[in-house]
Amino acid sequence: MKCELIACSRVVFSAEVEGVFTRTPEGELGILPRHAPAAFALEDTPVRLKTREGERIFKVKRGIVRVSPEGVSIFADTVEEGHA
Repeated sequence: MKCELIACSRVVFSAEVEGVFTRTPEGELGILPRHAPAAFALEDTPVRLKTREGERIFKVKRGIVRVSPEGVSIFADTVEEGHA
């Protein structure tokens, strides 16, 4: 599924992924292909992306996750790669 991480109108990551894993204020969240459309709030949290090449981790500050039939979009104030 397509995944995009966007911070301040700048695309930080955009590629096909096999899964997106993060934490919302309500608890753990895992998004796999064919997930139902939904939206979730994010605070300061890691986002793990499972790709065919391995796992990539990003630190997200305040944002939202939007799941649609086209894929997953994460909009955040800031996104930094490489933080657990």
